[in-house]
Amino acid sequence: MGEREKKDDMESKAIAIGYLLKVPAGNVNASHTEGNVIIAKKVTLPNGSTLPYISGQALRRALRDRLEGLGWSLSEPFCEPKGQEVIPPVRPWEFIDEDLFGYLDTSGNRRRTSPVRVSPAVGLFPYRGDRDLGTRSFEKFSQPFHAGGNLFETEIYRNLFHGAILIELDRVGRFEPLELGSEEGREVSKEERYRRLAALLEALKLLWGGGRTARLLADLSPKFIAYARLRVKYPLFLDALSVGYDGSCDKPLLELAPLKGALNRVESYLERLIFGIEPGFFADEAQTSTDLRELKVNGVKAEVLNVSEAIDRAKEDLKGVWAIGAESRS
Repeated sequence: MGEREKKDDMESKAIAIGYLLKVPAGNVNASHTEGNVIIAKKVTLPNGSTLPYISGQALRRALRDRLEGLGWSLSEPFCEPKGQEVIPPVRPWEFIDEDLFGYLDTSGNRRRTSPVRVSPAVGLFPYRGDRDLGTRSFEKFSQPFHAGGNLFETEIYRNLFHGAILIELDRVGRFEPLELGSEEGREVSKEERYRRLAALLEALKLLWGGGRTARLLADLSPKFIAYARLRVKYPLFLDALSVGYDGSCDKPLLELAPLKGALNRVESYLERLIFGIEPGFFADEAQTSTDLRELKVNGVKAEVLNVSEAIDRAKEDLKGVWAIGAESRS
């Protein structure tokens, strides 16, 4: 094996992110309508109970919207509708969303698979059948009182959700010939790759969105986040975050066993580990912080901060991926 191959084998290949978010009362991502009832998206467990979930597509849409809100230009205004298809501009070196989230151009057989893989955010506790009642009185539209109005219901939940993101570092900012429909590929500078991933982390920190935000506004930003830089592409935190509940204070308790098991699985590939905890989120916050700080996997010791600090620390860590010097950090 040559020196270049040895070097590549040791480079960071992926960022794995796991997070917990809290929806106090809402229906972030509805399924369909049954009569006058807006149904929440749910998955069914073997015992027959159901868990609400927020689709990966909805979360990607929310991330796109936050990137736009942060001042990034998206490709969508430059897309060309053709019948039932939408033809993207295919300029991923110019548009952050085409780079991070991919595209499909059937007219030119150009396709980019997203280097940012997003799981659905799945509720940790079963749906209990709660509904929100909405009304629209015809009386407000110069109709007599006895004309009545429209009644509708929306399934809602109060729940914690766990989700995961996997970022393929070696593909961000790099575009193969087949993706562009050209003889040669292209790539953006390492500084631009860093800027795009830093913006994605910032979008995650400020995440909100979904349907019915006019009356069921939900904050989708992480209340707990786990960040790992790996020398292998693996969705480390996909099933690693689980909680119990302290009924006395209505706050969750982080279960460490599945998290430790997941970390041990990648111990020979782990390069960096950062956790962020929103103050006041866990019932046993001090003990949870201590337990996480004591995690040490193959010489890599975990850092434990609040969520905002953890995301900022993750941004700093990304600078080392492409060896961006101090002159690029201002």
